[in-house]
Amino acid sequence: MRSLVPMPARGEPRRGGPLRGDRSSAGPVRDERGAALVEFALALPVFVALLLGMFTGGIAYLHQEELTNAAREAARYGSVLPPDQCDSAGACGGLDWAQLVQQVAVERSDGTLVASQVCVALVSGPGSSPVAYDSSHTTAGGTSPCFDDGSSDTGFRVQVSLTRSDTLDAFFFSHALELTSHAIARYEVPVN
Repeated sequence: MRSLVPMPARGEPRRGGPLRGDRSSAGPVRDERGAALVEFALALPVFVALLLGMFTGGIAYLHQEELTNAAREAARYGSVLPPDQCDSAGACGGLDWAQLVQQVAVERSDGTLVASQVCVALVSGPGSSPVAYDSSHTTAGGTSPCFDDGSSDTGFRVQVSLTRSDTLDAFFFSHALELTSHAIARYEVPVN
């Protein structure tokens, strides 16, 4: 079958530009492999920084979830622990009420916390200025609460506050993060 498109005469350029092997009218054919290598070299550090940032951000998020879970579990444990549980000698291994709840928070954090990063208090009063039950029922010292919880309940409640440092690394920079978690639970044991 014959083609209906007329073929150009010999020596005439084709319409659509020269073919690959035809160097007569287009000039030299450029090799673009070097340009691709340069583009890859420029994009690789940015890609690695994003990947590392996502990875360390995910780890920091996991640590925040561990803190939230540990604070919630410690507050729940403290809410059912009688206030005089540790009054008798040797009843709690030498720990007072607040230290016992603090130890639960440390254990539930899967080793990411130490006792100095945990504050526990059995408080009452308005949420803007709560007061601890007594010095053996707070790790904040005296009758200090761990934080102003803003609660409308003036009854007894357990406060747990956890703080931990972490970092977000992204190849070119590192950013320090302060992870915190607060939990409040209504105290369910009658207090004299």
